Amino acid sequence: MVKEKKNSNRGDRISLIVFWASSSLLLINILVGKGSQLWNWNIFNFGDLGEFLLLLTASISIIVVALHREAIHGNSAHLTKNQPEVYEAID
Repeated sequence: MVKEKKNSNRGDRISLIVFWASSSLLLINILVGKGSQLWNWNIFNFGDLGEFLLLLTASISIIVVALHREAIHGNSAHLTKNQPEVYEAID
């Protein structure tokens, strides 16, 4: 049982590392782009497409973390005994 929980946290860690790495690269790229405009630096930056792809990667990875954690913990944490389940009303 403990081993299963350890493996489930591995996916969270990988997605969080991808999120922080892409967010950090995006922030650095934005700062380098602003510095190159202000002080005429001739430094490589990713440009518009690179910024979009970094933002897309960060967004997808944080959504994966949220969905993975919700799947592990389940929806039963916020339901009380007196509250009917939402899925019963749909059927």
